[in-house]
Amino acid sequence: MADTPDLTLPTLRPGDVLAVDTPSGPAHVQITHVRAPYPDVIRAIRPIRSTDRLEDVAAAPTAFVTMVELAQANADQEGRFRRVGNAPIPAENQTYPRFRIAIRNRAGETVYWWSWDGEGLSFTTVEDATLPEREVLSVARLIDRLAAVST
Repeated sequence: MADTPDLTLPTLRPGDVLAVDTPSGPAHVQITHVRAPYPDVIRAIRPIRSTDRLEDVAAAPTAFVTMVELAQANADQEGRFRRVGNAPIPAENQTYPRFRIAIRNRAGETVYWWSWDGEGLSFTTVEDATLPEREVLSVARLIDRLAAVST
């Protein structure tokens, strides 16, 4: 039996910064929360060109926040994500984020909104567009979004 490479990431923990190649160049994400049974919460880091220092990369502004199954995603993508180190999470990203969830009717129109904080749901009558949508991104979609930030 031929040896197959182990493409899984090591156990991820909050603060880990991962690099990934996108069609627009390299991009970075930082794990902010790991809470079973939910997917990892990550922040996409806005690219900075002036330095490669991990601390500077991690301190750069957040482009967006989302959820993704990174360990499985990495295995599926043949090791595309690389752990580059662990750095402090910016203060604004240390609390588990609230996500917005659209409740739609059969025609696909949004009827009302829920917000989810990792513990429970709250009803709201209006969309809070500042909250990220609660969705688990595929690797392809994550890389597309990261590429868009890098341009």
